[in-house]
Amino acid sequence: MDVAPDTSARSIELVRGAELRASLAAAADWLDRHREAIDALNVFPVPDGDTGLNMSLTLRAAADEAQAADGSLEEVAAAMARGALMGARGNSGVILAELLRGIARELEGHQAVDARLLARALGVGATAAYGAVSNPVEGTILTVARRAADAALEAADGSASLIETLERAHEAARVAVAETPEQLPILKQAGVVDSGGEGLRVLLEGILLHFKGEPTGSGAVPVGMRVDFSSLHAKEDDFYGYCTEVLFQGEGLKQDAIRARLAELGTCVLAVGDSGLMKVHVHTLRPGAVLDMATEMGEVVRVKIDNMQIQRQGFEAAVAPNRRSKPDATRMLELGTSIVAVALGAGFQEIFESYGATVVRADHTMNPSVQEILDAILQTGRTDVVVLPNDPNAALAARQAAKQATGRAVVVVPTESMPRGIAAVLAASPEVSAGVNATPMAEAASRCHWIEVARAIRAARMGEVDVEKGAVFATLDGAAVAAGQSYPDLVEAALERLTNTEAEIATVFIGRDGSRAGAEEIARTIRSRLGIDVEIAVGGQPHHDYLVSVE
Repeated sequence: MDVAPDTSARSIELVRGAELRASLAAAADWLDRHREAIDALNVFPVPDGDTGLNMSLTLRAAADEAQAADGSLEEVAAAMARGALMGARGNSGVILAELLRGIARELEGHQAVDARLLARALGVGATAAYGAVSNPVEGTILTVARRAADAALEAADGSASLIETLERAHEAARVAVAETPEQLPILKQAGVVDSGGEGLRVLLEGILLHFKGEPTGSGAVPVGMRVDFSSLHAKEDDFYGYCTEVLFQGEGLKQDAIRARLAELGTCVLAVGDSGLMKVHVHTLRPGAVLDMATEMGEVVRVKIDNMQIQRQGFEAAVAPNRRSKPDATRMLELGTSIVAVALGAGFQEIFESYGATVVRADHTMNPSVQEILDAILQTGRTDVVVLPNDPNAALAARQAAKQATGRAVVVVPTESMPRGIAAVLAASPEVSAGVNATPMAEAASRCHWIEVARAIRAARMGEVDVEKGAVFATLDGAAVAAGQSYPDLVEAALERLTNTEAEIATVFIGRDGSRAGAEEIARTIRSRLGIDVEIAVGGQPHHDYLVSVE
């Protein structure tokens, strides 16, 4: 076991395990003191913009894990890397975690760090950070990491001491941070430097202060500069959505393949880890698809999903509290209830519109943004609004949009499917309030059973049902029923489970890959089984060949 570090040793030339632990703790304290000042540099008011907080939490997790590793330099460095990966938060935190993991890899097999090893480790860390980002951008934390590493390598090659090497690295980081506005026009426009780069500079400064025996103090450092948001203008195509982070474990995980999958789902893609444990980060409108990918490849360990649209709206409300409410303030609203429905598929969208609903049009999955639902709410012409998410994945966004709809009385009826949404719409009374409408609409939805028939794109076990890739399968009210049979047989298997149900009518909705002939076969099966009227309609839904409602 290492001896306790000599914190007063200004001429320190070798860093062992105990000293690395102590320096990480000091740097974490120093970064935490600067957290608010770093956050104030954020150009975008979204969760990933909480750079100071995210980097501070990530470094603290690394320092805490290292503190528990009472052993050699290699063991402490490995613990640091593991803690950073497990605790990484936000875009900046994940990049920092990969930088620390790169440093740890370079320290493998060493018992102490000298100036040359420090410089090499910083270089490997910077390279790893660049590799974590699908589209590296200069003028960010990446540039600062590279410039600091280059300066350290030059200093070490010139026989500088360990502290001198670290001083040169920190000075290069300071200059690089100061130059970031010249590399990223948006920073110059907002009058700030890059927040992630400044976070890394502060981290290096904290380690340097510790090695020089200088105190890191306590209490928050005053904010030196803030973003001038009045100079920034949001574009109509600005991307928000959900900041989604998933830590999962598996076997033979491939970073490049995972990154490519994530790139199909959103932006700001990061994937760090190894073949057994991976941390991914992406901004997406489909957080559920990211979780599907993780469970397909292994076992989910930890999930964090932030709705960036909500934080954007909170920012807008703070800086311009009257800007969004003005249009509604001048508009005369009728008493009564309007309906907002989320719908996927041209046929379903037309059906909801024919019943008078304002439709939030989903394109590929039922994951609309909060802003899309909020816009639909504000487009309606009545004082009260009932929102029908029509899928569990859309329910959270619907509830958040309801909270943001100032000046309206909004109730979310948690319909789990589009057939249940249609049943709810048919039970609505436009003349009364949303609160009065909520109960009969929810009761009507609950009386509607729905059957989904689809073809599996991969092998899976759904409850007690094994589904082979390419096989057709059916679910009843969201639960798997059977697989591997014909469409009519699958529907009949689902109907067999509808015991003690007094059904009056059924509807077969044809999906994008379904056919009229297939729908008619299913309709005959339903008539034979239940002896009720069956209607056929075009739903146009992309993922289920047929959807059946039974009421």
